[in-house]
Amino acid sequence: MWNRACPICFAKVPRSLVLTRSEDLVCPSCHTPLELSRPTRVLAAIIGLIAGSLGFRIATAPNAGIKWALPILAAVVLYGMGSALAVFFLADLVTQPKPSGGHFPQAAE
Repeated sequence: MWNRACPICFAKVPRSLVLTRSEDLVCPSCHTPLELSRPTRVLAAIIGLIAGSLGFRIATAPNAGIKWALPILAAVVLYGMGSALAVFFLADLVTQPKPSGGHFPQAAE
């Protein structure tokens, strides 16, 4: 886990490619469609939520200047930064599942 290597050809995928093209990621050497694994997505979301909640708590400290906008802004920005950094450092890639047929099962009746 967390090696950013293609599971087919074991070529390393650049971190910038994983961050910018996580939905339509393709291996640069064998051109296999890849995606982030479920544990990577869940872990990135958990780290983002923790970072967002910490940012919210820090921004709601009694010495904060803006009453309501700063905690919300801090939570959103730190959620994005925390989840992106988690994907940046902890990315694990798997192959995309093949799409099923492409026909509607109701049409067979």
